[in-house]
Amino acid sequence: MTVLYAGAVRHRAKPGSVLPAGAQDVLAVVADPSRPVHLVVTTGRAARRSFVSWQPWDARTGTGNCYTALPAAVCEALLEAGLIAPGPVVQDPSRQVRTVGLTEAGRRRRARPSAYAA
Repeated sequence: MTVLYAGAVRHRAKPGSVLPAGAQDVLAVVADPSRPVHLVVTTGRAARRSFVSWQPWDARTGTGNCYTALPAAVCEALLEAGLIAPGPVVQDPSRQVRTVGLTEAGRRRRARPSAYAA
């Protein structure tokens, strides 16, 4: 069952779309429930769209507990191809934040990574 939220756009995978290098890595991050991904749209003079991922703490390396940016061009290509989709808007006075998740087409592509090579 597909649930569409107000303002959400349904994306359909475009057959034969060529994805940029790094697409498989970004799909892996989006698919990992311990690393939530958000689309952040800021408003005002410095308006921009960015995709960020939460990095959980890694005691082995001593890194994490912060947000890191994902490559915007790769995320936009995955969004355009219908492999990821933004969720409902979380309102904030200075920006819109949407969680990002895999679509059914994204799950299928993730299951067979050799089906597309950049």
